[in-house]
Amino acid sequence: MNIYEEGLRILKDNKNFVLASIINSTGSTPRSKGTQMIIREDGSIFGTVGGGKMEASCIENGINSIKTKKSFTYDFHLDNKDASESEMVCGGNGEILINYMDYNDEINLSVMEKAVEAINNHKKGWMVTVLKEGKKQLLFLDNKNNMTGEYTGSQLMKDKLSNGIERLSIHSDAIDDERFIVEKVHSMGKAFIFGAGHVSKETAAILDIIEFETIVLDDRSKFANKERFPNSQIVILDTLEEIGDLGIDEDSYILIITRGHLYDYNVLNWALKTNAYYIGMIGSKTKIKMTYEKLKKDGFTEEDLNRVHAPIGIELDAKTPGEIAVSIAGELINERAKKERSLDI
Repeated sequence: MNIYEEGLRILKDNKNFVLASIINSTGSTPRSKGTQMIIREDGSIFGTVGGGKMEASCIENGINSIKTKKSFTYDFHLDNKDASESEMVCGGNGEILINYMDYNDEINLSVMEKAVEAINNHKKGWMVTVLKEGKKQLLFLDNKNNMTGEYTGSQLMKDKLSNGIERLSIHSDAIDDERFIVEKVHSMGKAFIFGAGHVSKETAAILDIIEFETIVLDDRSKFANKERFPNSQIVILDTLEEIGDLGIDEDSYILIITRGHLYDYNVLNWALKTNAYYIGMIGSKTKIKMTYEKLKKDGFTEEDLNRVHAPIGIELDAKTPGEIAVSIAGELINERAKKERSLDI
């Protein structure tokens, strides 16, 4: 479940919450710009802005926002002592948006629905928060510049919004004492997990926690089912030799964790013909070498094979399915972060 799905669920339960977002950061901070966290009425949270003193302050401000029904921004500063407690080299500064979401306001519900829709359809969108004199307007713009919510401010900003969100600073813009805060809404990644064995089961569970959408594919319904993978989409293939079109795009992560060498070869042969952002394959160095040699005979180049992360996962002394899953999740976290950094350039 992603943060917007949780926010929508809370609003539909007729409860208020705060969506806290790091909208600016410099130096060394626990989490980067764009990180979000939900603060519920009872002070419990969904997500994190980095823990420690910074997160405690954020929760305190969030609870205060729910009590006063006000949205605002505030600056934070982590000195060297704060940094050392968070195992950072030095301190940092930044700004956090405390965005109060009232379930009685239909715009909040509509914006959250549009955000969830954009993510589920793997489309880009932008949430725009307008602050002026303690009052807030909330907008959502989709990838075709359709707007949810109504902006009642200056004509200049109306023109900017209607002509494309890129005309606003991705950080913030300001005019006539209005503060515009623009936050990109996007998918956290689709993980296509080929194979429904023990490692896949543990991997899907961890990836769900870190907000990947998981799709489990196998030719055995005995293994690929909702009982074993309650939070994943299940696809039962007739065979792992004929996979077909799965809508793979630049937001897709392909994980090849099948039950045998031949199946790995078939899936990798198919995966290399897609434009997936990430391809990873489990296996020993010997098995990987054999698979690569066969693919080269099929016409794949060294450049093609360099796309593959094999053996899959970051280097850990992992032996159990759970430990291997942690290794795989670690690599996907790194690769997703690398992708996000490239998009911000």
